[in-house]
Amino acid sequence: MSTTIPRPFGKRLLHFVRRVHLYLGLFLFPWAVLYGVTAFLFNHPTLFTDQPTVNFGREAIAGTPLESVPSLREQAEAVIAALNAEQKPTIPYGLGAGEIKYNREFAFGTVKGEGKSMSVLIDPKTGSGTLRTTFDKPKDELPKAPFSAGQAPSGSKSGRGEGTQTPDRNRNGIVVENNLHRRVEASIAAILERTGHDGGEITVTSVPDLVFPIEADGQIWIATYNATTGCVTGKPVGSEEKNEISVRRFLTRLHLAHGYPGEVNARWSWAVFVDAMAFVMCFWGISGLFMWWQIRATRRIGAIVLVLSAIAATALGVAMYAAMLQS
Repeated sequence: MSTTIPRPFGKRLLHFVRRVHLYLGLFLFPWAVLYGVTAFLFNHPTLFTDQPTVNFGREAIAGTPLESVPSLREQAEAVIAALNAEQKPTIPYGLGAGEIKYNREFAFGTVKGEGKSMSVLIDPKTGSGTLRTTFDKPKDELPKAPFSAGQAPSGSKSGRGEGTQTPDRNRNGIVVENNLHRRVEASIAAILERTGHDGGEITVTSVPDLVFPIEADGQIWIATYNATTGCVTGKPVGSEEKNEISVRRFLTRLHLAHGYPGEVNARWSWAVFVDAMAFVMCFWGISGLFMWWQIRATRRIGAIVLVLSAIAATALGVAMYAAMLQS
């Protein structure tokens, strides 16, 4: 009669770690692919874009002032010469020792045309760049709601903007006593005191708009009330804009989606998987180290690779930190 000898605890633990490593990887495989694909899209902004994009080279700037840009030193000396001519200091300014450089890599410009706008990105050093065109979406002319009041903040859509105007700046707006804007403003002082912070001048820049149905002239409208400005706008029921989103924009917005909303919905569930993905990626790395260490034949080469990886990551991190400080 044979007896089964139980495996040592260490082997059982490693077996468990390998299985968890495998099954978590399988379960979150779609998220790993998503993060990889969307990171690639972020790194290549012109790839699969829904905006017509043209890359141009130095031949596109032939004959323009950009064709022969003075050297950085010449530009600096020209600025110093202008300062000396304007201010006439007792001791003229001079160019000091140190690096001369641009603080950003690219120059940007926009062109507004009929029914479209174009953004131009130019590298002053190479003369190359990118021209991207965005076509304006046709807007349906909606009837003005008979109850409209006040003026929507600039840049908003039917009063849904995050304006910084106050009701006092818009005399025609509807001021409701103790509306959400005023309640938030009155509550911030108490919040600061109860959380141990000093008070100060309080300004509420925006609050969520109130959207509600309203009957006017025998018709049902969807009204929007901006408590910050007192602006009331409206549109007929059924005339809501149908927002469309390209595949590329959908993927990149998924990549950026984060944070838990105040209610359990699709965004909340997505945030759960973002946390899970963060945990699993850490687990993959740590469990991978354990599994590598168990294979004796790979320990020496693996250790060399880890050291090289740590050196490269540290050097690149320090270089990127310095680059960000200067930008």
